[in-house]
Amino acid sequence: MPRNTSNNPSASLLDLPAGATPSGTATDKALLRAATKEAYKRVNLLLSAYFEDFSPAQQRRIREAIGASARPTPPKQAKVPKAPKAPKEDLPPRFWLPFSGETWSGRGRPPAAFLAWEGTVAHTEWKKRHPGERFPTYPG
Repeated sequence: MPRNTSNNPSASLLDLPAGATPSGTATDKALLRAATKEAYKRVNLLLSAYFEDFSPAQQRRIREAIGASARPTPPKQAKVPKAPKAPKEDLPPRFWLPFSGETWSGRGRPPAAFLAWEGTVAHTEWKKRHPGERFPTYPG
């Protein structure tokens, strides 16, 4: 909706129609600069605070209106310190290699010694006697 112009001499400079220019006095220009600076600060604050709340189409239109090609960064929030992690407990061994005494809890990737043992003749013979198991279980 277009603004109505006022014939009142005390009308604000911001109420001027788009094509009109201010009278040109130094105080008028200073007032216009101060009002423009304040408006810029308010718009910038509102956009930075609420940009993420707009829909993607609205965000695109805002970027086009201000001539920005990149997405504005949201304001940084204070980092909340994370709670310290509980110390890892040593898990009891679940598997072992009788010839070397190497043990493994069964969690994570198998140690290199277990993987190397899988291809040996000793593993093949042990596997014949224990068909459902991958590695020998730890005694105890």
